[in-house]
Order: sequence, then structure tokens, then C-alpha cells
Amino acid sequence: MWLRDMLFGRLFQTRVSPAPTPALSPADLRLKESLEAIVQYSINNLSLFKTALTHRSAIDFSDKSKFVSNERLEFLGDAVLDLVVAEYLYTSYPALDEGELTKLRSLVVNAKTLAGYARALHIGSMLIVSDSAASMGVRNSDTALSDALEALIGAIYLDGGYERAKHFVQAHILSRTDFEQLLSTEQNYKSVLLEYAQAQRIPLPVYVITSEEGPSHNKTFTVAVKLGEEIVGKGTGRSKKEAEQSAAREAAAKLNLPRDSRKTANHSR
Repeated sequence: MWLRDMLFGRLFQTRVSPAPTPALSPADLRLKESLEAIVQYSINNLSLFKTALTHRSAIDFSDKSKFVSNERLEFLGDAVLDLVVAEYLYTSYPALDEGELTKLRSLVVNAKTLAGYARALHIGSMLIVSDSAASMGVRNSDTALSDALEALIGAIYLDGGYERAKHFVQAHILSRTDFEQLLSTEQNYKSVLLEYAQAQRIPLPVYVITSEEGPSHNKTFTVAVKLGEEIVGKGTGRSKKEAEQSAAREAAAKLNLPRDSRKTANHSR
């Protein structure tokens, strides 16, 4: 809890009071109903959510008072999302170190993953975009969708508070994420490289520690992985195992090994 208070204490104190929603047009009423089905509470200030759904292409730059894009709300929502996910991972995976937690969070909050969640919520159909942007398929763009989802989280935070934003992230992102699969995928690069070498009938991977830095209680290891005489990847980590995985990950990327070949392996911690 202290982390949340430290990062968001000032923002909690200055959070804007929800403005009463004026009489709504039929279109706005439909939008409000659609959004409330997603956020699961009665929206106070619909204009925040309309801003969250406004792509920068819809802005009339000759009259910026007419529309405001979702970029500022995206900035805020990104911070709220990072905090909720970080808090969840910190609590749920006490055995993971800082580096592993950071990698796991990055797999959850990257644009491609968030865009998938946005599609499941049909956010693309609600986006306010220019005609030209619509014709270019912006409503189905990973970037536009992930940005809008983060902006929506920012709008929920300002309109309903942190707990409602947290509930939204838990319901629509965390509960739909297979963290064990992500962990297995992230940890399985050594197996991927081994299977590749076996399939190609070439020498099996050999991992060589090239350097150790830092005191005994806080070492950083650098490892190179070789196929035959060729170094195909290098990596660092706080343990030899982590450094080997990092090296194997770089090798897999360099060799363009297909993602679907990275089979889940049993792992222990």
C-alpha cells in the first residue's frame, strides 16, 4: 500500500471531482451505457471517457478547444496500469527477483497484448477518429487500441478513483492473462535453442561464463552461448541461470526461431 500512496498520494489529493453529466444526446446515452457495461459502475463524467476515446487524428488543430485527444489520459492510465500490474506481480510471485518481475510485467503491458484486450472489449468501434484515419484502419491498429485502453484506465481513475481502476484492470487484463504460460515461455529459450540444434544436427549449445562482476552477495554474470565455434548470443543476469536464459533468448531472436516452436517446459524455482 505504501507504494501506491508514495506514487499516487499527491494525485489522489488533487483528483478532479467528477463533474455532473449534463443532459445527454441519444448517441451519448448509448455510449454511456456501452461504457458502463465495461467499467461496471455508473459513470459520473462522460466527457472524460469521450476524451479517452478520441484519437489524435480527430483533433482540429486550427481549433484545439473543440476536441482534446486521449494522449494525456493515456499517460496517466499507463502509470495506473503499471502500478496495478506491479502490485499484483509483487504479491503473487514472491520468488521472482526485480528483473524477472520487470520482464513479466512487460509481457502484460506491451502494445500488442493490450490491443488484444481492447479488441475483446470492442473499443475500436467506440474510437473517435478522422474519416481518413478510419479508412486506413486505425480503429484496428495495435497502437491506437492500446493507447485508448490506457486512456480509458486513466479516465476511470479520475472519474471513479483508484479502486475502480484497479478493479477494471483485474477484471479485463489480469484475470485474462495466463501468467504461468508467460513464465514458461519466458524461461524456455534454452530448450528452444537445444531443439533447434538437435533438428539441424549441429553441435549442442554450450554456455560459457565470460565475466562476473560485483560482490558475492550481488553478482552480475555475463554468459555467451555457442553453437560449435560460433557465439550466437550473449546475456547477463543476477544468476548464472538467468544469464544463460538471456543469452539463449538473444540467440533465438538472432536465428529467427519461430515463436510457436517455443514449447512450454516444466520449470522449478
